[in-house]
Amino acid sequence: MRIIVVGSGYVGLVTGACFAESGVNVTCVDVDANKIQQLKDGSVPIYEPGLESMVRNNIEKKRLSFSTDIKDGIEGSEVIFIAVGTPPGKMAQQI
Repeated sequence: MRIIVVGSGYVGLVTGACFAESGVNVTCVDVDANKIQQLKDGSVPIYEPGLESMVRNNIEKKRLSFSTDIKDGIEGSEVIFIAVGTPPGKMAQQI
C-alpha cells in the first residue's frame, strides 16, 4: 500500500512515520522546501519521543520519503491524508 500525507508538521509527520513503521510506503508532502530538505537529511524539526529514530529508520528502509511535489506524491497513492493547519479566526467561522 502507498499513502501520501499532505503536511509534515506535528500531525502529518507523526502520522506518516507511524504508517511507515507499520510497513506502509509513505510520502509526506509539504510546501516548505527547507523542512522537506531537513527531513530528507534525517533531521526532524519537531520533538516527539522516538520520532527521530523512527523517521531515520524508515527513510533507510525506503518506506518513508519526502517531497514538495504534491502531484508526484498523489500519483499511485491509494490513500491521501490531509494534515494541514486549520484556518484561524474569521475564515474558520465561515467554514
